[in-house]
Amino acid sequence: MSKVTRRCFVLVDWWGQVRSEFHRAAIAAPGHRSEVALRNVESLVEKHLILEREQPGRWEICFRLYAGWMRGGAATQVLKDFDGLSDGYAKRRRTGFTLRTAIFLPSSIGLHRGDSLLADDAGRRKDRKTRVHFPFTSRSECGCPLCNHLKHIAPDGFKCDRTIEKQVDTSIVADAITLCISQEKPKVIVISNDDDILPGIVAGDALGGDIALMNTVQKRHTHASQLSDLIFGPEELCA
Repeated sequence: MSKVTRRCFVLVDWWGQVRSEFHRAAIAAPGHRSEVALRNVESLVEKHLILEREQPGRWEICFRLYAGWMRGGAATQVLKDFDGLSDGYAKRRRTGFTLRTAIFLPSSIGLHRGDSLLADDAGRRKDRKTRVHFPFTSRSECGCPLCNHLKHIAPDGFKCDRTIEKQVDTSIVADAITLCISQEKPKVIVISNDDDILPGIVAGDALGGDIALMNTVQKRHTHASQLSDLIFGPEELCA
């Protein structure tokens, strides 16, 4: 085991991980849904890092979460819950349970939203009011004939509020590529169940990055033989 410290960036398609907590009937305290989802992600990350052949003396783990955070200047429920978590997340560095060399950095330096891109650290393209690149990552859009005909409101008052996330997958890919070509060459773990992420994983690997994709649901990729060293899922983690 090396004595060096190595950073690991975990890029998470957040709605895919926290969705089940939001669909539960019980009313949760602010931040509770995000807390449960993030603890589950932490456990997966530890189980993956412990499989690394070359272990550093310490892993410093940072999270970047990507979701439908805002509709313009208005925070979505996902953002409100995340803010409740972020305010109290690991005020001190936390040591992993499975991998004792894993250090999860506190929210002040290790827990960030992905609507501000890493590549534009000068913030030249940030929205002036929201201070993020993408304030419209959550939209209410439905193209069904009924909604188009009724202008989204039915005679009985029903309003279709089909929430659609925008720019999430591409933001993950953009940040993953940025990290893969950086001089630091950190470990990059992308947690997503969306196959749209795969080209970014392949590109990051081809550019010399140490990058992997983790699925949290069972997937059957038709090209698994070509990407078996880049894609990890529940069956690999349980082996």
